[in-house]
Amino acid sequence: MKKVDNCELDFVVGGDSISGTVINAFTNIIKLLMDAGRSLGSSIRRVSEDNLCPLK
Repeated sequence: MKKVDNCELDFVVGGDSISGTVINAFTNIIKLLMDAGRSLGSSIRRVSEDNLCPLK
């Protein structure tokens, strides 16, 4: 295997594309935030309408 010096390393290009794993991670984060917002909104609505299940 040939050793590469520092001058040649400056011209190496790669790793600048977005992979499917990164896109999947972003969509999972967006889904998580949407579910959290939906749950928070539902709980605010239930508290404001006094529509809570009694604790027994």
